[in-house]
Amino acid sequence: MKADTFKLARDIVRGKWLIAYPDTLIPIARAFLSKMPVEMESNSPVPYYEIQGEKFGKDSGSYSDQAPAEGNSKLVAIVPIHGTMTKYNTCESYGTLVWADAIKNAADKDDVAGIILDIDSGGGSSSAVPPLLEAISYARSKGKSVYVHADMCGSAAFWVASQCDVIYLDNEMSEIGSVGCYYVMRDTSAPDPQTGIREITVYSRKSDDKNLSYRKALEGDFGPAMDELDELASRFQDAVVAGRPNLKKDAEGVLTGAMFPAAKAIANGMADAVKTLDETIEVVFALSEIN
Repeated sequence: MKADTFKLARDIVRGKWLIAYPDTLIPIARAFLSKMPVEMESNSPVPYYEIQGEKFGKDSGSYSDQAPAEGNSKLVAIVPIHGTMTKYNTCESYGTLVWADAIKNAADKDDVAGIILDIDSGGGSSSAVPPLLEAISYARSKGKSVYVHADMCGSAAFWVASQCDVIYLDNEMSEIGSVGCYYVMRDTSAPDPQTGIREITVYSRKSDDKNLSYRKALEGDFGPAMDELDELASRFQDAVVAGRPNLKKDAEGVLTGAMFPAAKAIANGMADAVKTLDETIEVVFALSEIN
């Protein structure tokens, strides 16, 4: 897989992040930016179709070429969104531009009964979200419903999921939520004696002056940076509220960054039911017959 390392590095350094449990990713990002070897689980599944229990294209990097010819019978398109979401490809995973193209390709096929986003992600870069939102909107304009089957669905992944028609969680231990955002800044003017770099993490409020917020953060004043992030956090919250009409937005933690297990998530209107991927596929086929 070809990765655009320049764009990826720029996104890591400059981007705003919407992700749950970030501590596990900081060492990976630090190693990548320091040009050190990066050890992480390979995570590059490709989209595939399902028809009568048979999968097409799951083991190939080509999405449309591996789909069965149109006219045979109804298909369900499955787009796996696994791991940390980035807009561009990494050496280990696809960026959301690839997933967005897969969704659009499926939406253009007359034989596709519906599209499932198979999500297992704690979120990622804020820039990774818009391509998927645009693709979901495109699919709907083509009359295709977009379903979510999720295990871990945190932050940016939940933003995307909230704009789909239905959200199913895989099991009772599945988690969803983390509506929030944060900055990670790198201060090379006062290096850490261990790493050579001082890292600053700032959580959201509001600001309209990005340069000022960065300078203030280096001085230890995080207020302006929190202000700057609040606009993104507000957009995130508004999108989730609009996408999930039955959301209990006043429930503790729902819009302030908490993660919820399946039962509580369903009770709060963040998800609709617990179903395995196979059960989700069955629902898509069944609803396509009704519609």
